[in-house]
Amino acid sequence: MRARRALATRGTLNARGRLSHETVVLIAMALVALWLLWSLARAIALERSLNRQAAELQAQNAALRAANAAYRRDITAVSSGAAVEEDARMNGYARSGERLYLVGQPPASPPPAAGGGEGDLGPDSPAQVLWGIVSAPFRR
Repeated sequence: MRARRALATRGTLNARGRLSHETVVLIAMALVALWLLWSLARAIALERSLNRQAAELQAQNAALRAANAAYRRDITAVSSGAAVEEDARMNGYARSGERLYLVGQPPASPPPAAGGGEGDLGPDSPAQVLWGIVSAPFRR
């Protein structure tokens, strides 16, 4: 066994002067392990990011496929002539000798006057009719 010499001065033990070979190897192994863990974490983060981007691109591709199918249907309709007739009918055109019936909703009635109550003098209100009767002799 190798003899060790105690490093002591004035009753206190001095700290070791150099790192041992084993300590240097342990520190190097710890640094390598940390580097490997960091690399693994970066690879996992990159994989998740790429998977997310791939899912977004697949969704965009599905939407583009649906739009392309709609465009193909429109092209087929235009090339067959059916779309021209449909467009003309939507704009109010009809074939000669054909009767056109438009079905729609009746026009909306005007909103009631803001005042309401006794001051309501609409065209058919009782107060307006009475005023018409009273003022008729004075109108020329």
